[in-house]
Amino acid sequence: MIRDQFQDSYKLLNKHIKDIDEKTATLQPDSVNNNIKWQLGHLILLNDFLVFETINGENALEQSAAKYFLWGTSPLNFDGNEPSFDELKLLLNEQLDRILNSLEKQLNKSRNEPIVLKDSDIVMNNFNESIHFSIIHTNRHMGQIVLLKSMINKLNLK
Repeated sequence: MIRDQFQDSYKLLNKHIKDIDEKTATLQPDSVNNNIKWQLGHLILLNDFLVFETINGENALEQSAAKYFLWGTSPLNFDGNEPSFDELKLLLNEQLDRILNSLEKQLNKSRNEPIVLKDSDIVMNNFNESIHFSIIHTNRHMGQIVLLKSMINKLNLK
């Protein structure tokens, strides 16, 4: 079931971002804290952490992308060295393949430290819990991407 949820969520997300270019992805409507590119980068970074915790043996949150897409960052942190939107699209698809290829193994592993979301009183002690939460996380940010895309199109900001 969780495999199907990942596949369906990523399929829907890909449908919504396939026609978005770098210019559109970096537009930030007034009174909005971030843009489509930040939303996608954040989703990828945090799902790496929620599903794998480490990437190539290093903490996912200590990877170079973290300075652009971690909680508390915004497009103001972009300096031209962050991944392009096309690169993020590729990373998204590579991530889905990695998730699907190691899902069963990851579900049975323990986390080095629990993840505590203090503002929502959620504690994830193992990968089974954080992997299930990553589906919620994916769909939350997909909703933000769809909303931003709609705002940009309706306001004719392109």
